[in-house]
Amino acid sequence: MTKFFLKFSGIALLLAVMIATGCQEDDPIVDPIGPDITLVSESGFVSSDVELFEGDAFSVKLSLEKGDNPLQTLSMTVDGVEPKGTELSGYVTSLTIDGTTQTAQNPQLITGTAKDGSTWEYELVPAGLAVDESATFAFRVTDESGLSASVSFKVTIVPPPGTPIEMTITGALLNQAGPAGTGGIDLDTGDGTGTRMSSTGDPAVDNSYLQAELEDEGINRDVTPVGSANWRRQISSINGTVVRQADLTKLPETFSFDNVETKEQIKDVFDTGAALTGDDSTCNCTDSTFGEEVSEPVEEGDIFVVKKEDKYYLVRVDNIITVYIGPNEPGNNDDKYELSIKY
Repeated sequence: MTKFFLKFSGIALLLAVMIATGCQEDDPIVDPIGPDITLVSESGFVSSDVELFEGDAFSVKLSLEKGDNPLQTLSMTVDGVEPKGTELSGYVTSLTIDGTTQTAQNPQLITGTAKDGSTWEYELVPAGLAVDESATFAFRVTDESGLSASVSFKVTIVPPPGTPIEMTITGALLNQAGPAGTGGIDLDTGDGTGTRMSSTGDPAVDNSYLQAELEDEGINRDVTPVGSANWRRQISSINGTVVRQADLTKLPETFSFDNVETKEQIKDVFDTGAALTGDDSTCNCTDSTFGEEVSEPVEEGDIFVVKKEDKYYLVRVDNIITVYIGPNEPGNNDDKYELSIKY
């Protein structure tokens, strides 16, 4: 009987222990707190979807805060792809961390006190986006435990306000001292024309010059020896047009020939443009009209605006081809400027 009682008592004690243990509450499971990133909404900074003109730059300010662990990296993607190297530099024009300029990398390693929280400012351009195209820019911060947070916004390129240009064409302006019917250009078509000084010497035979808005100044015969590069490589107005050279210092930093989409933009280039300041003193030249406004010797990349009554033409010099035969060899004067034209 005593043994039975002892056995029963042991079982009861075991059950009591099991019940007591089972009733204790488990320790609560606490999820780690990850980092946080926000787009700061301030004047001059993009904090939501935005519409831009082609070539426009924009800025973003990012506030990074740590959670339970220090911050480790910040990365940027464009439509889900991380640009790197020269591709990254095509997007990021400048980067500061807490006001200190940094070299952009992707992902960007976060160091020092910035690991506990920091403010990042990116100046960006929507590289490669044309009118009516868009891309999603996203920034992701990751901490040392691998937790992350991200923000994103969409950039859409819209056409600038104004009157769309009618045409974008190419053409060639030949040396005025070349074959008959050369030396001028019809900027409406890109076709070469003669000039008032055409080799025929007879406007009744060649009156194509009446269609020209721009002319070349021909050669200087006093340049020796015969066959030397005597092409003046200067241009001027014709038929009452006005020619100015684009003054890039008075245009937006993002200005480029390719980005011009409206007639108003072309007029702005004319209104801020510089008068031609080349030398047109009396010389033994094929163009015998002296003292007119002519350009300095033209260089590849030069941009000019030609005004004809109330119409404006934007002209870029894409290539200059100089035909030089050799010392004491007669040249053929087939020199030319290859042009891109918008109006």
